Amino acid sequence: MTPEQIGQPLWHRSQERGSLLGMRIMAWFYRRVGWRVAQLLLYPVVGYFFLTDRAGRRASLEYLQRVRAMGCDAVPEAPSLRHVFRHYFEFGITILDRLGFWLAKPEDFELTVKGGEHLDWVAEEGRGAVILGSHLGSFDAMRLVGALRSPINIKVLMYTEHATQINEVFRQMGEISGSSTSVGVIQAVTGSFSHVFEVKQAIDRGEAVAILADRIHPNEIGREIEVDFLGEPARLPSGPLLLAATLGCPVITMAGIRASSRGYDIHVERFADPVRIPRGDRPRRLQHYVQVYADSLAKLCLLAPLQWFNFYDFWAKVPQAIDEQRAK
Repeated sequence: MTPEQIGQPLWHRSQERGSLLGMRIMAWFYRRVGWRVAQLLLYPVVGYFFLTDRAGRRASLEYLQRVRAMGCDAVPEAPSLRHVFRHYFEFGITILDRLGFWLAKPEDFELTVKGGEHLDWVAEEGRGAVILGSHLGSFDAMRLVGALRSPINIKVLMYTEHATQINEVFRQMGEISGSSTSVGVIQAVTGSFSHVFEVKQAIDRGEAVAILADRIHPNEIGREIEVDFLGEPARLPSGPLLLAATLGCPVITMAGIRASSRGYDIHVERFADPVRIPRGDRPRRLQHYVQVYADSLAKLCLLAPLQWFNFYDFWAKVPQAIDEQRAK
């Protein structure tokens, strides 16, 4: 039995919604009339996706209800579809800012690094590092920090197969604008582990490799770890922590949270140095590290609940039959 057979949501199987033409039109408006006018175009665009994405609306509402139940001050009342639309709109703003990171001058954005001493620490160690990120806030804001202000080179490990259109737009935008703010990308391909060698080479050079660790990627199905996340059992991938343990380098967490119309706070925290998962105590230690990551992510979700962009049933239950099948 596989997750597909039981209907478990698999984000990586989702087709891109939207078109290359639409992204190019948005980029054209951004260049011609600026960010403020381009932002007005988000209302009909976001409205379309909001109205046509029933599963996403439901997932967003359930997530907001969870953070509300955890006492999140940023959701001061019972979540409704109005809050769900704001959640969608916040995602649209993040995409628009992503255009800005590629098209505008870097100084157009105000970046505040909170915990910059941890980046300095990694640089002083000289052993490279693994950065655990998430789909909270803007990963591109983190990349901009890496290109402009970080004392170490940062590469990003990404599955790009599920977002070929939007990544093609940003590649072209970089060529048009002559942007030098991009950070190197290590592309992970479904069914292949060749990226592991590229990651090790980057670490050996003293660079940092950022990994989005809050989604179960295609190569990791069947190796998830169940943890408590926002008060309910959820499954997170074990791969990023296993990779960090194999590399034996420092591990930090980073998240770029939008704090104002053109400002981002980059939150950096020390996670481990290094991640230690002894063979004889592997299940317990791996569970511990994934739970620590889940707690760190939950803290950020409560800080900026509308900026966590996983519009699917993150808490989907995996039947016991699958666990029994894995044990055979």
